[in-house]
Amino acid sequence: MRAQVQEWLTDWFVSRAKIGKEATGNQARESLLAVDYFEAGWLTSMEVVEFVTEIEQRFNMQFSDRDLQDPRFVTIAGVAELILERTAETSESR
Repeated sequence: MRAQVQEWLTDWFVSRAKIGKEATGNQARESLLAVDYFEAGWLTSMEVVEFVTEIEQRFNMQFSDRDLQDPRFVTIAGVAELILERTAETSESR
């Protein structure tokens, strides 16, 4: 599941031309997981809202304010961890 979430997140950036499609080969994809996308300029403040909304809709989960301030929220790998944590909590509460 982690790899699928990471792939969806990476594809989100590719579809918005934040990452070149050529940078998504297996080896390159691994290095993208740790890039701070704010420092890299991949997201503007307005795009953060779109990013969060699409993640919440796609994975049927909700980020808390605490999640958005979590140090992991700045990388694809970190956001994938947060998504997996929230989706596990959602399925446990059902």
